[in-house]
Amino acid sequence: MLVQTTNSLRVAVLGSGVAGATAARTLADRGAEVTVFEAGFGIGGRTSTRISRDGPQYQFDHGAQYIGQPKTEIFKDGLDGWIKDGSVKEWSGRFASVDGLKINDTSKKGRWVGYPRMNSICSNLLHHENIKVKTETRADASRNGEVWELRHGKTKENLGNFDWLIASDRNSGAHHRKDLSSANVKEFTDGIRDIQSVKSITAMIVFEKALNLNMDGLQFTGNDPRFGSLGWVARDTSKPGRERNDGKECWVLQSHPDAAKQLLKGKYKINEIREMAKDVLVHDFLEILPYLLADSNAENNNIDVPPIVASTGHRWSAAFPIPTQQFIEMESQLITSKRFVACGDYFGKFSGKIEGAYLSGRSAANEIIGLNEELFQ
Repeated sequence: MLVQTTNSLRVAVLGSGVAGATAARTLADRGAEVTVFEAGFGIGGRTSTRISRDGPQYQFDHGAQYIGQPKTEIFKDGLDGWIKDGSVKEWSGRFASVDGLKINDTSKKGRWVGYPRMNSICSNLLHHENIKVKTETRADASRNGEVWELRHGKTKENLGNFDWLIASDRNSGAHHRKDLSSANVKEFTDGIRDIQSVKSITAMIVFEKALNLNMDGLQFTGNDPRFGSLGWVARDTSKPGRERNDGKECWVLQSHPDAAKQLLKGKYKINEIREMAKDVLVHDFLEILPYLLADSNAENNNIDVPPIVASTGHRWSAAFPIPTQQFIEMESQLITSKRFVACGDYFGKFSGKIEGAYLSGRSAANEIIGLNEELFQ
């Protein structure tokens, strides 16, 4: 039963990705008072949407590309709810995997995306009278008696006291971050430092007009050097809600993990990495376009490639986890004595996927609800 008025439980959530947003909404629906702290400009985590700031406005789903077929009934119910409320729609089109000279059609697989952009999933989850969202706010947490005290990481402004703390961003416990350095949750921070990340770089490009390519998404196996660093390319403007009226076409290019690992060796300056990501991925995509266009236009031989009018690069540092067995075996991590729960897509059997993040966020919220039953009657 949904509770419309708040109970006395105050919960802080670090991170606004799918795990954090799911935990926040699950608790808010039961009446808890939730505040979500997001260090970035916008919400969504790996489902965030990049929107250009200068000149014509272009948008890209530069992280998670789509939601695949649900593996669990719990997530299927959640996805059905998102579809019903209009924050998710099916992405229809033509998709394929490319292995050498073989292009295998994979269009029959179900794919869903946030509508009208990928971060609409989290925006909808966090749109609730019991949830406050503070972006561009990196919060440092420490225990003050029986409550959590959160302060702004830069200004040291007091952000409030809370009964429970949920960490949905594993970077919160990283060596280079102070978010949890005074929280004394070593059971969590010691464990997550063993989790590595799949290397990933992304390029976002805009063509002056539509490519005459009858594919909306292509997955590359990484086994053929002709395809260079590419792991995935997608026509972003083919997704529901991303259509453009000016004839231009937005594409997202993502690296193959093996290629990204090699390309990032010895590189640490973020601006140089972004430029490299853009240059390498765009080059490799343009190199293979004649081959792909020739296949798409076998009858009319029209393989004209329009000019690129905008492009940018991005590096994902810790967005694609390689979890340890410890985290695979649990959906969230509860430290009851500290009133602390950690969640994220690095927990459970579906690591790195939106489904895994959703299940983990629900698990974290349910741990808190289970320990405070008297407040959730």
